[in-house]
Amino acid sequence: MAVVFKDETFADLKRSMEDVFGAGARAVMYFLGRICGQRTYFKLSLLYQGKGLFQACIELKEQEGWGTFQCEINGDGVGTVWVEDCFEARGYGPSSEPVCHFVRGYIEGFLSSAFRKELWVTETSCIAKGDRECVFEVRPAPGTAGTTFK
Repeated sequence: MAVVFKDETFADLKRSMEDVFGAGARAVMYFLGRICGQRTYFKLSLLYQGKGLFQACIELKEQEGWGTFQCEINGDGVGTVWVEDCFEARGYGPSSEPVCHFVRGYIEGFLSSAFRKELWVTETSCIAKGDRECVFEVRPAPGTAGTTFK
């Protein structure tokens, strides 16, 4: 079973959270995304391995209307994820700063789980800011370079 939201409905939900929690809403959206990314990894890891796992996630999210993904991630989990027409920015509208906190958390949760180490994702470009696409840079979490978990 799935619940489907229009981009604008998701944005309305997010703006309502911002009205109540202020900047704390960003953290809530990020952590929700991170948990969802981890859950997707564990579900897909039962069906796919290696590169097939990443491609399966990309295809799933594209089918769900999240946008068009391109990834360049090395064997250490470091790299860049580009999302054209990202649903979170598309529905949000104009902003002076990146708004894709849920997607950022999702990517971070999925990749941290896949590489079994803490990774940190930063959104460096965002459609809501007028950029051509949303760009997410993936790096080792500060103070954890090389640290893996089981």
